[in-house]
Amino acid sequence: MASQGARATTGSICSSETEKATHTFQISGYSQHCGLGVAKYICSTRFTIGGHEWRIRYYPDGANEECKDYVAVHLEPMSQLTKVRLVYDFKLRNQATSQLSYTSISSSSAEFTADGPPTCGTDEFIEKNELEKSRYLWDDCLEIECDVTVIKESRLREIAIRPYTFHVQVPPSDLSDHLSVLFSSGQEADFTFTVQEETFRAHRLVLEMRSPVFKELFRQQPRDQRTACTSSIKIEDMEPAVFKALLHFIYTDKLQDQDGHKNEEMAKNLFAAADKYAMARLKLLCGNILSKGLTVQSVTDTLALADKHRCKELKDACIQFTISSKRRMADVLSSEGYRKLKAACPAVALEMLEKSEMFKAAIINQVPEGGRPAQVNGEGSACADHDEGEHVDLLRLL
Repeated sequence: MASQGARATTGSICSSETEKATHTFQISGYSQHCGLGVAKYICSTRFTIGGHEWRIRYYPDGANEECKDYVAVHLEPMSQLTKVRLVYDFKLRNQATSQLSYTSISSSSAEFTADGPPTCGTDEFIEKNELEKSRYLWDDCLEIECDVTVIKESRLREIAIRPYTFHVQVPPSDLSDHLSVLFSSGQEADFTFTVQEETFRAHRLVLEMRSPVFKELFRQQPRDQRTACTSSIKIEDMEPAVFKALLHFIYTDKLQDQDGHKNEEMAKNLFAAADKYAMARLKLLCGNILSKGLTVQSVTDTLALADKHRCKELKDACIQFTISSKRRMADVLSSEGYRKLKAACPAVALEMLEKSEMFKAAIINQVPEGGRPAQVNGEGSACADHDEGEHVDLLRLL
């Protein structure tokens, strides 16, 4: 009887590769393109994704008669295709907040073949009336972003098959949960903070570990108080809710959940507290929240706050938000908030102006070849590229 050898075990894996990229198509002079005609379009430049060339078609008056009240956007391959699969997203940028917003089409898939449709996209991207009332249209300019993921051919390869081994499932770390319970229960607390009429019990060792300022504060206490079980300090310059949120972060390394306006107000207060107690990560987390909520009305106050508490990252975000759009820049410079910023933080106001292309152009226009400044009043406009009623004399803002 023939002996049985070891049974051979083989394996293979099928995987598909993808290539992702984003193309931004800016339509400047939106109103001038309206009236081009149904099924007429303008195109972006060509861009390459997945080894193929593409371009975006923009139909200002609709792709067909049935959808003439809508703006249409299509993706068109410019290379000879045999078969290509892809996933695409079209998005509009809210130019008042610089945030992207999805339209009715999102993560749609398409397949191009040699004899298939020439484009893919949506004929009802956004209704023209809705678009013209929205913040997507700003300074007669529209920005469309198209995310494209090209799905390449599947690849088959051999793999080594390892014998199945049993393993123990390890849960995620719950250290922060335990520290949160320690904070909320006050168990074994050896220090008390008084904030207005409220008291908060805490653990000296945890605070010393997390904040060098708290560490120094405790060391400055008289020796007899340092060894006392329940010594205390009064906090004069903070609201109880803010101090509680600060302690919550110290123990858990997480921010408490807040909604809407409360979230932004808490972020401002915690931003200042993080600077006071030298907590760099908390400071940047709050700065990130504030940068995402920037508006024309709030940016100057946030910029002043960033400068006061020495946060370069938030200051740069405020400046870039302001100068990235001529219309937004004009609105900010015309605001009461900018007047207050210029009075309180003149160096910051000047830094913002100096980084603006509008300001650089104004300087060039005001100083001709002879070196003598041009007239800044009346007809000598420093912002000739602004529409009537949107004029801002930048040199007067110094």
